[in-house]
Amino acid sequence: MKTFQKLNMGLALLFGVLIAPFASGQQMQERKMTVQELAQSIEANNIQLKLAKASVDIADAKIGAVKTNRLPDIGADMQVFYLSDVSIFDKRFHKIQEVDIHNFGHQFNVSANQLIFAGGKINKSIQLAEMNKTLSENNMEDTDQGVKLNAAELYLNLYNLQNQKRILESNKTLATERTKNAQYYYEEDMITKNELLRAEVLERQLEQAILQVQNAILITNKNLTLFAGLDENVLIVPDISNLDHQIRQEDEVFFREIAFQNNPKLQASDTQIAIAEKNLELTRTDRLPILAGFAGYNASRPQTAGSPMDVYSNTYQVGLNLSYNLESLFKNPKKEAVDKIVIDQAELAKEATRQQIEGEVNAAFKNYHQALEQREVSAINEEAAAENYRITELKYKNQLVTYLEIIDASNIKLQAELQTLDDQTDIILNYVKLLRVTGQL
Repeated sequence: MKTFQKLNMGLALLFGVLIAPFASGQQMQERKMTVQELAQSIEANNIQLKLAKASVDIADAKIGAVKTNRLPDIGADMQVFYLSDVSIFDKRFHKIQEVDIHNFGHQFNVSANQLIFAGGKINKSIQLAEMNKTLSENNMEDTDQGVKLNAAELYLNLYNLQNQKRILESNKTLATERTKNAQYYYEEDMITKNELLRAEVLERQLEQAILQVQNAILITNKNLTLFAGLDENVLIVPDISNLDHQIRQEDEVFFREIAFQNNPKLQASDTQIAIAEKNLELTRTDRLPILAGFAGYNASRPQTAGSPMDVYSNTYQVGLNLSYNLESLFKNPKKEAVDKIVIDQAELAKEATRQQIEGEVNAAFKNYHQALEQREVSAINEEAAAENYRITELKYKNQLVTYLEIIDASNIKLQAELQTLDDQTDIILNYVKLLRVTGQL
Protein backbone atom coordinates (compact mmCIF):
# COMPACT_ATOMS: atom_id res chain seq x y z
CA MET A 1 0.00 0.00 0.00
CA LYS A 2 1.23 3.43 -0.82
CA THR A 3 1.83 5.57 2.22
CA PHE A 4 -1.41 6.95 3.65
CA GLN A 5 0.52 10.09 4.50
CA LYS A 6 0.77 11.25 0.88
CA LEU A 7 -2.99 11.15 0.34
CA ASN A 8 -3.93 12.69 3.64
CA MET A 9 -1.33 15.45 3.42
CA GLY A 10 -3.17 16.78 0.37
CA LEU A 11 -6.54 16.54 2.10
CA ALA A 12 -5.18 18.29 5.14
CA LEU A 13 -3.74 21.15 3.10
CA LEU A 14 -7.11 21.58 1.37
CA PHE A 15 -9.33 21.52 4.46
CA GLY A 16 -6.98 22.31 7.30
CA VAL A 17 -7.59 26.05 7.19
CA LEU A 18 -11.34 25.52 7.58
CA ILE A 19 -11.12 22.85 10.26
CA ALA A 20 -8.36 24.19 12.48
CA PRO A 21 -10.32 27.11 14.04
CA PHE A 22 -13.22 24.83 14.98
CA ALA A 23 -11.11 21.88 16.11
CA SER A 24 -9.05 24.06 18.39
CA GLY A 25 -12.18 25.29 20.15
CA GLN A 26 -13.60 21.81 20.76
CA GLN A 27 -12.58 19.30 23.36
CA MET A 28 -12.34 15.93 21.63
CA GLN A 29 -13.00 12.93 23.84
CA GLU A 30 -11.00 9.87 22.93
CA ARG A 31 -12.87 6.60 22.64
CA LYS A 32 -11.02 3.36 22.10
CA MET A 33 -13.02 1.22 19.69
CA THR A 34 -12.51 -2.26 18.25
CA VAL A 35 -13.60 -3.05 14.72
CA GLN A 36 -16.40 -5.23 16.15
CA GLU A 37 -17.75 -2.29 18.17
CA LEU A 38 -17.55 -0.14 15.05
CA ALA A 39 -19.58 -2.71 13.09
CA GLN A 40 -22.26 -2.75 15.81
CA SER A 41 -22.53 1.03 15.77
CA ILE A 42 -22.83 1.02 11.97
CA GLU A 43 -25.57 -1.63 12.07
CA ALA A 44 -27.57 0.54 14.48
CA ASN A 45 -26.96 4.02 13.09
CA ASN A 46 -25.76 4.09 9.47
CA ILE A 47 -28.22 6.00 7.27
CA GLN A 48 -27.44 3.98 4.13
CA LEU A 49 -28.33 0.75 5.93
CA LYS A 50 -31.55 2.28 7.19
CA LEU A 51 -32.52 3.21 3.62
CA ALA A 52 -31.73 -0.33 2.45
CA LYS A 53 -33.86 -1.80 5.26
CA ALA A 54 -36.70 0.55 4.30
CA SER A 55 -36.56 -0.85 0.74
CA VAL A 56 -36.99 -4.36 2.15
CA ASP A 57 -39.99 -3.21 4.23
CA ILE A 58 -41.57 -1.64 1.14
CA ALA A 59 -41.05 -4.85 -0.85
CA ASP A 60 -42.64 -6.85 1.97
CA ALA A 61 -45.65 -4.52 2.07
CA LYS A 62 -46.08 -4.95 -1.71
CA ILE A 63 -46.40 -8.71 -1.21
CA GLY A 64 -49.40 -8.10 1.05
CA ALA A 65 -50.87 -5.69 -1.49
CA VAL A 66 -50.58 -8.24 -4.31
CA LYS A 67 -52.15 -10.99 -2.17
CA THR A 68 -55.34 -8.90 -1.87
CA ASN A 69 -56.00 -9.76 -5.54
CA ARG A 70 -57.12 -13.20 -4.29
CA LEU A 71 -60.06 -11.58 -2.52
CA PRO A 72 -63.36 -10.95 -4.32
CA ASP A 73 -64.22 -7.52 -5.67
CA ILE A 74 -67.29 -6.30 -3.79
CA GLY A 75 -69.12 -3.10 -4.52
CA ALA A 76 -72.29 -1.34 -3.46
CA ASP A 77 -74.00 1.82 -4.62
CA MET A 78 -77.20 3.68 -3.81
CA GLN A 79 -79.02 6.35 -5.78
CA VAL A 80 -81.73 8.77 -4.69
CA PHE A 81 -83.34 10.77 -7.45
CA TYR A 82 -86.37 12.80 -8.61
CA LEU A 83 -88.44 11.24 -11.37
CA SER A 84 -90.64 13.53 -13.41
CA ASP A 85 -94.26 12.82 -14.37
CA VAL A 86 -94.81 10.92 -17.59
CA SER A 87 -95.84 12.91 -20.69
CA ILE A 88 -97.54 10.92 -23.46
CA PHE A 89 -97.30 12.14 -27.11
CA ASP A 90 -98.81 10.86 -30.34
CA LYS A 91 -96.77 10.07 -33.44
CA ARG A 92 -96.78 13.72 -34.42
CA PHE A 93 -95.49 14.71 -30.99
CA HIS A 94 -98.80 16.27 -29.90
CA LYS A 95 -99.21 15.94 -26.18
CA ILE A 96 -102.05 13.63 -25.34
CA GLN A 97 -101.84 13.10 -21.64
CA GLU A 98 -99.83 13.87 -18.49
CA VAL A 99 -99.59 10.88 -16.15
CA ASP A 100 -98.98 11.59 -12.52
CA ILE A 101 -96.46 9.11 -10.97
CA HIS A 102 -94.51 8.94 -7.75
CA ASN A 103 -91.62 11.32 -8.22
CA PHE A 104 -89.29 10.08 -5.47
CA GLY A 105 -86.89 7.40 -6.76
CA HIS A 106 -84.45 5.14 -4.96
CA GLN A 107 -82.09 2.39 -6.20
CA PHE A 108 -79.66 0.09 -4.36
CA ASN A 109 -77.14 -2.31 -5.96
CA VAL A 110 -74.70 -4.84 -4.53
CA SER A 111 -72.24 -6.80 -6.70
CA ALA A 112 -69.42 -9.27 -6.14
CA ASN A 113 -66.87 -10.78 -8.52
CA GLN A 114 -64.44 -13.59 -7.73
CA LEU A 115 -61.65 -14.62 -10.08
CA ILE A 116 -61.61 -18.41 -10.45
CA PHE A 117 -58.98 -19.00 -13.13
CA ALA A 118 -56.53 -16.70 -14.94
CA GLY A 119 -53.69 -19.06 -15.76
CA GLY A 120 -52.10 -18.64 -12.32
CA LYS A 121 -51.56 -14.91 -12.83
CA ILE A 122 -52.25 -13.97 -9.19
CA ASN A 123 -50.00 -16.67 -7.74
CA LYS A 124 -47.24 -15.75 -10.18
CA SER A 125 -47.64 -12.06 -9.28
CA ILE A 126 -47.27 -12.96 -5.60
CA GLN A 127 -44.17 -15.03 -6.37
CA LEU A 128 -42.75 -12.11 -8.36
CA ALA A 129 -43.35 -9.74 -5.42
CA GLU A 130 -41.58 -12.22 -3.11
CA MET A 131 -38.64 -12.35 -5.51
CA ASN A 132 -38.46 -8.56 -5.50
CA LYS A 133 -38.28 -8.69 -1.71
CA THR A 134 -35.45 -11.23 -1.98
CA LEU A 135 -33.67 -8.88 -4.39
CA SER A 136 -34.09 -6.02 -1.90
CA GLU A 137 -32.60 -8.25 0.79
CA ASN A 138 -29.67 -9.10 -1.50
CA ASN A 139 -29.11 -5.40 -2.15
CA MET A 140 -29.38 -4.63 1.57
CA GLU A 141 -26.72 -7.26 2.31
CA ASP A 142 -24.48 -5.83 -0.40
CA THR A 143 -24.99 -2.33 1.01
CA ASP A 144 -24.17 -3.64 4.48
CA GLN A 145 -20.95 -5.22 3.22
CA GLY A 146 -20.02 -2.10 1.23
CA VAL A 147 -20.65 0.27 4.14
CA LYS A 148 -18.60 -1.91 6.48
CA LEU A 149 -15.74 -2.00 3.97
CA ASN A 150 -15.77 1.79 3.62
CA ALA A 151 -15.88 2.16 7.39
CA ALA A 152 -13.03 -0.35 7.79
CA GLU A 153 -10.92 1.61 5.30
CA LEU A 154 -11.54 4.82 7.27
CA TYR A 155 -10.88 2.96 10.52
CA LEU A 156 -7.55 1.58 9.30
CA ASN A 157 -6.67 4.93 7.74
CA LEU A 158 -7.27 6.54 11.14
CA TYR A 159 -5.17 3.83 12.81
CA ASN A 160 -2.38 4.50 10.32
CA LEU A 161 -2.55 8.28 10.76
CA GLN A 162 -2.52 8.13 14.54
CA ASN A 163 0.52 5.89 14.43
CA GLN A 164 2.14 8.18 11.84
CA LYS A 165 1.66 11.01 14.31
CA ARG A 166 3.28 8.93 17.07
CA ILE A 167 6.26 8.13 14.84
CA LEU A 168 6.63 11.74 13.73
CA GLU A 169 6.44 13.01 17.30
CA SER A 170 9.10 10.50 18.34
CA ASN A 171 11.35 11.69 15.51
CA LYS A 172 10.51 15.29 16.37
CA THR A 173 11.79 14.68 19.92
CA LEU A 174 15.04 13.36 18.48
CA ALA A 175 15.24 16.32 16.09
CA THR A 176 14.77 18.77 18.98
CA GLU A 177 17.59 17.10 20.85
CA ARG A 178 19.79 17.29 17.76
CA THR A 179 19.00 20.98 17.34
CA LYS A 180 20.05 21.62 20.95
CA ASN A 181 23.30 19.75 20.34
CA ALA A 182 23.87 21.64 17.10
CA GLN A 183 23.31 24.95 18.90
CA TYR A 184 25.88 23.97 21.53
CA TYR A 185 28.46 22.85 18.91
CA TYR A 186 27.87 26.05 16.94
CA GLU A 187 28.44 28.21 20.00
CA GLU A 188 31.64 26.26 20.62
CA ASP A 189 32.68 26.88 16.98
CA MET A 190 32.70 23.14 16.33
CA ILE A 191 30.20 23.30 13.41
CA THR A 192 29.19 25.90 10.87
CA LYS A 193 26.05 28.02 10.80
CA ASN A 194 24.92 25.96 7.82
CA GLU A 195 24.70 22.77 9.92
CA LEU A 196 22.72 24.54 12.64
CA LEU A 197 20.28 25.84 10.06
CA ARG A 198 19.85 22.34 8.65
CA ALA A 199 18.95 21.06 12.13
CA GLU A 200 16.40 23.83 12.65
CA VAL A 201 14.84 23.28 9.19
CA LEU A 202 14.46 19.54 9.77
CA GLU A 203 12.80 20.15 13.14
CA ARG A 204 10.33 22.61 11.59
CA GLN A 205 9.57 20.19 8.73
CA LEU A 206 8.63 17.54 11.27
CA GLU A 207 6.41 20.08 13.04
CA GLN A 208 4.64 20.78 9.75
CA ALA A 209 4.23 17.07 9.06
CA ILE A 210 2.70 16.54 12.51
CA LEU A 211 0.26 19.42 11.93
CA GLN A 212 -0.78 18.02 8.54
CA VAL A 213 -1.28 14.53 9.95
CA GLN A 214 -3.31 15.93 12.83
CA ASN A 215 -5.62 17.70 10.38
CA ALA A 216 -5.95 14.51 8.35
CA ILE A 217 -6.86 12.66 11.56
CA LEU A 218 -9.67 15.15 12.22
CA ILE A 219 -11.02 14.78 8.67
CA THR A 220 -10.91 10.98 8.73
CA ASN A 221 -12.39 10.84 12.23
CA LYS A 222 -15.28 13.10 11.13
CA ASN A 223 -16.12 10.83 8.21
CA LEU A 224 -15.92 7.75 10.41
CA THR A 225 -18.20 9.23 13.09
CA LEU A 226 -20.73 10.08 10.37
CA PHE A 227 -20.63 6.48 9.13
CA ALA A 228 -21.03 5.08 12.64
CA GLY A 229 -23.56 7.66 13.87
CA LEU A 230 -21.33 8.83 16.71
CA ASP A 231 -20.98 12.26 18.29
CA GLU A 232 -18.68 14.49 16.25
CA ASN A 233 -16.65 15.38 19.35
CA VAL A 234 -15.61 11.74 19.83
CA LEU A 235 -12.09 10.94 18.68
CA ILE A 236 -12.01 7.28 17.75
CA VAL A 237 -8.85 5.44 18.75
CA PRO A 238 -8.75 2.19 16.73
CA ASP A 239 -7.92 -0.94 18.71
CA ILE A 240 -6.88 -3.80 16.43
CA SER A 241 -5.49 -6.03 19.18
CA ASN A 242 -8.37 -8.53 18.88
CA LEU A 243 -8.58 -8.45 15.08
CA ASP A 244 -7.70 -11.88 13.70
CA HIS A 245 -6.34 -11.37 10.19
CA GLN A 246 -4.64 -14.69 9.53
CA ILE A 247 -5.55 -16.57 6.36
CA ARG A 248 -3.65 -19.65 7.53
CA GLN A 249 -3.30 -22.39 4.87
CA GLU A 250 -6.32 -21.70 2.64
CA ASP A 251 -5.56 -21.08 -1.03
CA GLU A 252 -7.19 -18.70 -3.50
CA VAL A 253 -9.57 -21.37 -4.86
CA PHE A 254 -10.98 -21.82 -1.35
CA PHE A 255 -11.90 -18.15 -1.07
CA ARG A 256 -13.18 -18.04 -4.63
CA GLU A 257 -15.70 -20.81 -3.92
CA ILE A 258 -16.85 -19.07 -0.74
CA ALA A 259 -17.32 -15.85 -2.73
CA PHE A 260 -19.40 -17.66 -5.37
CA GLN A 261 -21.64 -19.01 -2.59
CA ASN A 262 -21.96 -15.95 -0.35
CA ASN A 263 -21.30 -12.76 -2.31
CA PRO A 264 -24.58 -10.77 -2.24
CA LYS A 265 -23.98 -9.39 -5.74
CA LEU A 266 -23.94 -12.91 -7.19
CA GLN A 267 -27.01 -13.82 -5.16
CA ALA A 268 -28.73 -10.73 -6.53
CA SER A 269 -27.82 -11.85 -10.07
CA ASP A 270 -29.53 -15.22 -9.45
CA THR A 271 -32.61 -13.38 -8.19
CA GLN A 272 -32.62 -11.12 -11.26
CA ILE A 273 -32.65 -14.19 -13.51
CA ALA A 274 -35.53 -15.72 -11.52
CA ILE A 275 -37.48 -12.44 -11.79
CA ALA A 276 -36.94 -12.32 -15.56
CA GLU A 277 -38.16 -15.91 -15.91
CA LYS A 278 -41.21 -15.20 -13.76
CA ASN A 279 -42.07 -12.17 -15.92
CA LEU A 280 -42.04 -14.47 -18.95
CA GLU A 281 -44.46 -16.82 -17.17
CA LEU A 282 -46.74 -13.89 -16.38
CA THR A 283 -46.72 -12.75 -20.00
CA ARG A 284 -47.71 -16.26 -21.13
CA THR A 285 -50.76 -16.26 -18.83
CA ASP A 286 -52.30 -13.60 -21.08
CA ARG A 287 -52.84 -16.34 -23.69
CA LEU A 288 -55.22 -18.22 -21.37
CA PRO A 289 -58.94 -17.52 -20.83
CA ILE A 290 -60.22 -15.89 -17.66
CA LEU A 291 -63.03 -17.46 -15.65
CA ALA A 292 -64.77 -15.48 -12.92
CA GLY A 293 -67.86 -15.89 -10.80
CA PHE A 294 -70.25 -13.01 -10.13
CA ALA A 295 -73.30 -12.24 -8.05
CA GLY A 296 -75.47 -9.17 -7.77
CA TYR A 297 -78.60 -7.78 -6.11
CA ASN A 298 -80.73 -4.79 -7.18
CA ALA A 299 -83.59 -3.01 -5.48
CA SER A 300 -85.31 -0.02 -7.14
CA ARG A 301 -88.46 2.06 -6.87
CA PRO A 302 -90.79 3.27 -8.25
CA GLN A 303 -91.87 0.96 -11.06
CA THR A 304 -92.53 2.83 -14.25
CA ALA A 305 -94.28 -0.04 -15.97
CA GLY A 306 -97.35 -1.71 -14.52
CA SER A 307 -98.97 -1.12 -11.18
CA PRO A 308 -98.76 -0.66 -8.34
CA MET A 309 -95.94 1.85 -8.95
CA ASP A 310 -94.71 2.92 -5.50
CA VAL A 311 -93.10 -0.41 -4.65
CA TYR A 312 -89.61 -1.90 -4.78
CA SER A 313 -88.59 -4.08 -7.68
CA ASN A 314 -85.96 -6.57 -6.42
CA THR A 315 -83.74 -8.78 -8.58
CA TYR A 316 -80.57 -10.80 -8.11
CA GLN A 317 -78.22 -12.67 -10.39
CA VAL A 318 -75.53 -15.35 -9.97
CA GLY A 319 -73.34 -16.73 -12.72
CA LEU A 320 -69.99 -17.36 -14.39
CA ASN A 321 -68.15 -15.13 -16.81
CA LEU A 322 -65.67 -16.59 -19.31
CA SER A 323 -63.59 -14.18 -21.37
CA TYR A 324 -60.68 -14.46 -23.76
CA ASN A 325 -58.49 -11.67 -25.10
CA LEU A 326 -58.07 -12.49 -28.79
CA GLU A 327 -55.42 -9.83 -29.34
CA SER A 328 -53.04 -11.83 -27.14
CA LEU A 329 -52.70 -14.33 -30.02
CA PHE A 330 -50.64 -11.85 -32.06
CA LYS A 331 -49.35 -9.46 -29.37
CA ASN A 332 -48.00 -11.92 -26.83
CA PRO A 333 -45.32 -13.57 -29.00
CA LYS A 334 -43.55 -10.19 -29.30
CA LYS A 335 -43.85 -9.55 -25.56
CA GLU A 336 -42.47 -13.02 -24.82
CA ALA A 337 -39.55 -12.40 -27.19
CA VAL A 338 -38.64 -9.29 -25.16
CA ASP A 339 -38.86 -11.27 -21.90
CA LYS A 340 -36.54 -13.95 -23.30
CA ILE A 341 -33.96 -11.31 -24.22
CA VAL A 342 -34.18 -9.92 -20.69
CA ILE A 343 -33.47 -13.43 -19.34
CA ASP A 344 -30.41 -13.73 -21.59
CA GLN A 345 -29.26 -10.30 -20.44
CA ALA A 346 -29.66 -11.27 -16.76
CA GLU A 347 -27.61 -14.45 -17.33
CA LEU A 348 -24.85 -12.45 -19.02
CA ALA A 349 -24.92 -9.95 -16.16
CA LYS A 350 -24.47 -12.82 -13.72
CA GLU A 351 -21.43 -14.10 -15.62
CA ALA A 352 -19.95 -10.58 -15.67
CA THR A 353 -20.51 -10.31 -11.90
CA ARG A 354 -18.92 -13.73 -11.43
CA GLN A 355 -15.82 -12.65 -13.35
CA GLN A 356 -15.62 -9.40 -11.37
CA ILE A 357 -15.80 -11.31 -8.09
CA GLU A 358 -13.11 -13.74 -9.26
CA GLY A 359 -10.85 -10.80 -10.08
CA GLU A 360 -11.51 -9.13 -6.71
CA VAL A 361 -10.70 -12.37 -4.84
CA ASN A 362 -7.48 -12.73 -6.82
CA ALA A 363 -6.42 -9.13 -6.11
CA ALA A 364 -7.24 -9.22 -2.39
CA PHE A 365 -5.56 -12.63 -1.90
CA LYS A 366 -2.38 -11.72 -3.74
CA ASN A 367 -2.16 -8.22 -2.22
CA TYR A 368 -2.55 -9.74 1.22
CA HIS A 369 0.39 -12.09 0.71
CA GLN A 370 2.43 -9.33 -0.91
CA ALA A 371 1.86 -7.14 2.15
CA LEU A 372 2.98 -10.02 4.40
CA GLU A 373 6.22 -10.36 2.45
CA GLN A 374 6.75 -6.60 2.39
CA ARG A 375 6.27 -6.36 6.14
CA GLU A 376 8.99 -8.94 6.71
CA VAL A 377 11.39 -6.88 4.58
CA SER A 378 10.32 -3.55 6.09
CA ALA A 379 10.75 -4.91 9.63
CA ILE A 380 14.35 -5.83 8.81
CA ASN A 381 14.86 -2.43 7.18
CA GLU A 382 13.40 -0.63 10.19
CA GLU A 383 15.75 -2.44 12.53
CA ALA A 384 18.73 -1.71 10.27
CA ALA A 385 17.73 1.96 9.88
CA ALA A 386 17.43 2.35 13.66
CA GLU A 387 20.88 0.85 14.16
CA ASN A 388 22.33 2.99 11.37
CA TYR A 389 20.89 6.11 13.02
CA ARG A 390 22.29 5.11 16.42
CA ILE A 391 25.78 4.62 14.97
CA THR A 392 25.65 7.81 12.88
CA GLU A 393 24.47 9.87 15.85
CA LEU A 394 27.29 8.49 17.97
CA LYS A 395 29.80 9.36 15.26
CA TYR A 396 28.33 12.85 14.93
CA LYS A 397 28.68 13.49 18.64
CA ASN A 398 32.33 12.52 18.26
CA GLN A 399 32.65 14.79 15.19
CA LEU A 400 33.39 11.86 12.88
CA VAL A 401 30.59 12.62 10.38
CA THR A 402 28.89 15.75 9.10
CA TYR A 403 25.38 16.83 10.03
CA LEU A 404 24.23 15.98 6.50
CA GLU A 405 24.87 12.30 7.21
CA ILE A 406 22.84 12.31 10.41
CA ILE A 407 19.97 13.99 8.54
CA ASP A 408 20.12 11.24 5.92
CA ALA A 409 20.16 8.60 8.66
CA SER A 410 17.21 10.29 10.36
CA ASN A 411 15.17 10.39 7.15
CA ILE A 412 15.97 6.75 6.41
CA LYS A 413 14.85 5.80 9.93
CA LEU A 414 11.62 7.78 9.57
CA GLN A 415 10.74 6.32 6.18
CA ALA A 416 11.50 2.78 7.38
CA GLU A 417 9.17 3.19 10.35
CA LEU A 418 6.39 4.61 8.17
CA GLN A 419 6.83 1.82 5.61
CA THR A 420 6.51 -0.85 8.30
CA LEU A 421 3.32 0.86 9.50
CA ASP A 422 1.95 0.98 5.95
CA ASP A 423 2.69 -2.70 5.36
CA GLN A 424 1.03 -3.69 8.64
CA THR A 425 -2.06 -1.64 7.73
CA ASP A 426 -2.06 -3.11 4.23
CA ILE A 427 -2.19 -6.65 5.60
CA ILE A 428 -5.33 -5.91 7.58
CA LEU A 429 -6.94 -3.87 4.79
CA ASN A 430 -6.51 -6.60 2.17
CA TYR A 431 -7.80 -9.17 4.65
CA VAL A 432 -10.91 -7.03 5.14
CA LYS A 433 -11.32 -6.73 1.35
CA LEU A 434 -11.11 -10.52 1.11
CA LEU A 435 -13.88 -10.81 3.69
CA ARG A 436 -15.95 -8.30 1.74
CA VAL A 437 -15.71 -10.08 -1.60
CA THR A 438 -16.47 -13.46 0.04
CA GLY A 439 -19.56 -12.02 1.76
CA GLN A 440 -18.21 -12.54 5.27
CA LEU A 441 -17.58 -8.98 6.43
